[in-house]
Amino acid sequence: MDLIRKYNEFMGPKDERLEAESGRYMRVGYAIFTVGCLLCIYYGVIVSQVASVAEVELYTAAGQRVMPLYELLMVVTIVALLVPCVLQARAGIVSEHARYAQADAIPWDIVVASAFIAATVVGVLTVGFRMLAEVQIVGIQNVMWLGDIAVGVVFFVMVYVLTFVFMGLMFREAIKRRQRLEAQLEDGLDD
Repeated sequence: MDLIRKYNEFMGPKDERLEAESGRYMRVGYAIFTVGCLLCIYYGVIVSQVASVAEVELYTAAGQRVMPLYELLMVVTIVALLVPCVLQARAGIVSEHARYAQADAIPWDIVVASAFIAATVVGVLTVGFRMLAEVQIVGIQNVMWLGDIAVGVVFFVMVYVLTFVFMGLMFREAIKRRQRLEAQLEDGLDD
């Protein structure tokens, strides 16, 4: 709890307008995720039922023609995550906290830190999951330790660069949008 309190002190108060608008966008993503997952599950039930009635095993050559449920869930998840991000980017929202919502310049410290944290999480998970999968599939004696670490490093670099660029662009667009809105407000007051 102390860490959260320190974080909130560092970030500053939340802008209620931005928080409400951001919440609306998150609800859109949540709705897409919920409905998409329910449709995917229903599709999975139907596929299983049809395969059972037709007495066809799904884990054979016949099952290769069926769209895999996990790929559908992956697409739903990606869309549900990207839609709120795109909506927030279009609205110029990067953060509800005053420290970054009112920034006049891109806060490179938070961009670098966020990119590093995201890249580290993805890199470590990639290495760990690959090693776990190899232990389960080919046994511990056949795990390609250095290859898994190399793949983790590649994912780390990719995620770092993508997150760095994405966050930098998000902040830049948010600053430009806020400046345009302030200019429009000043023009409206001058009339």
